[in-house]
Amino acid sequence: MALKEDLENKINSYFNESYEVEETTIVPDTDYSKLTFGNKGLTAELAFLYVDIRKSSELHTTYGFANAARIYQSFHDICVRIINYFNGSIRSFDGDRVMGIFSGDSKCTNAVKSAMKIRWAVDKLLSKHLKTPIKIGCGIDYGKILIIKVGKGGDDNNKDIVWVGQASNYAAHLSGYGKNSIIISKNTYDRMHASTKWKDENTKKENMWTHKNLTLRNNKKIEVYETSYWWKL
Repeated sequence: MALKEDLENKINSYFNESYEVEETTIVPDTDYSKLTFGNKGLTAELAFLYVDIRKSSELHTTYGFANAARIYQSFHDICVRIINYFNGSIRSFDGDRVMGIFSGDSKCTNAVKSAMKIRWAVDKLLSKHLKTPIKIGCGIDYGKILIIKVGKGGDDNNKDIVWVGQASNYAAHLSGYGKNSIIISKNTYDRMHASTKWKDENTKKENMWTHKNLTLRNNKKIEVYETSYWWKL
């Protein structure tokens, strides 16, 4: 079949066939049996954490290719280990950015704890090897997501999962606004444990977060909370 006809048939099937959606409470991977390349998806309420290195495009110029590679390897290792420690799942690497996804009853709390400890590890464990400390931005949002599988069947190098919805999109955007901080949505703040809001959760005298109104690039105004606090490992 010619390439054009093949593509037309595939696209027509997406738009003409009914869509099946099933609820889930897990974070699926590309091999999850209930995710297929057809008109079938999963929905779940999840918390998304994006961690992004500031000015990453300058790393190879400042440190050379080999040392830039060491920085990326260290950064990703920090993110993966800490996110996994808090029961999160890594579902995307994009050079200077990592996406972690959290499910379960403590998903928002675990996402925030991960971000705080990642900030500490980057500053205290990674940056001590560098002449200029690395700065990172962390963004977190929570909400209902449609999960679909995209790509080409039978080829592990050309398939992935797409997370359709506000939570994944906003978390990515929020990671880009913090200069060296964590920015979370009000949805996240309202659902996380008091221990991640207050410096002393018993007295509740010092809130670690600053409430702000943020205007996104699409001119939409949203409520967020920002902090520069970190937690030691």
